[in-house]
Amino acid sequence: MSTAHSASFFARSFRILFLLLLIGGAFHPALAQRGVTVEADPVDCLPIGDNGIGWATAQGHSPDHSVRLNFRRMNDVVEDTYWVEMNPAGSGRYWGIFPKAADEVLQRHDIEQARSEAQQQYSWADWWRQKDTLDSRDPNQDLDAEMIRERASQGKLVQRHWLAEMDDASFQDWLERLENEPAEFYTSVADPAGREIARSQTMVAEVKSDCRPDLNAEQRGEAENLVIGESAYWQQGELPFHWLCEGIVTRVDPSNVLRGDEVCRACVVAWWDRAGVLAPIGAALAGVAIVGIIEKDDEPLAPTPPPPASPDNP
Repeated sequence: MSTAHSASFFARSFRILFLLLLIGGAFHPALAQRGVTVEADPVDCLPIGDNGIGWATAQGHSPDHSVRLNFRRMNDVVEDTYWVEMNPAGSGRYWGIFPKAADEVLQRHDIEQARSEAQQQYSWADWWRQKDTLDSRDPNQDLDAEMIRERASQGKLVQRHWLAEMDDASFQDWLERLENEPAEFYTSVADPAGREIARSQTMVAEVKSDCRPDLNAEQRGEAENLVIGESAYWQQGELPFHWLCEGIVTRVDPSNVLRGDEVCRACVVAWWDRAGVLAPIGAALAGVAIVGIIEKDDEPLAPTPPPPASPDNP
């Protein structure tokens, strides 16, 4: 091989090696994300007006990744998903706190056009099955069209995996015995920028008045200082859909920007005022002030001293 050919060969080899290194560097983060897994534990139930807890197992992620508990209420129109960051419990286990679920009854919708005679008795179940497959998320085309257009894409991204596990008869029976609007949830792993790199299947939990989750002191403390993540920009400045404000102090927007929760804090003050809590306190304080003034005014006056003696007044 001539010197010129050798130089050309080594130049080509160097360029190829350099290109491979660039490609390898570009794909390194993606390769590092392979093998990242997260699985959600089933949740028996969530209490009406109180916090519940979710558990997950996550493996293969980096220390700077976060494990999230994502949740929404199973509503006919609005499918707003929120999330909280989960806390490590050791050995790949994580726990996260649900906000307090509002008391909301699931609205019944029967499919207008049954696919067959046999499906007519399961028309409510059929409505939800069709909703889960339609881009419009509106089987009968009778829901709030503007709301559907605004939020259908988000609902479509969170498919109801749990729905495939029930046949029509069991699903219809489950719907008819629900006490309240259920909660759907899944767990995920996110990178430092908030991008999702792994997700579990979606599960569902009934929301019940007699549900009593067992939260320890640390978990109760977390419930009183919740940081809620938003999945859509329209959620800013809005109450969390069908979740109570109590305990929510901070929000994270879809750009991963942290901010104080302005709407829930204002809501708590307004609730105190509506509930008549502030007025009695104000009256009580005013009463204390008035009583203090009266008591001060009722004190006996000191006797007036006699005028000093003078030649004209011995």
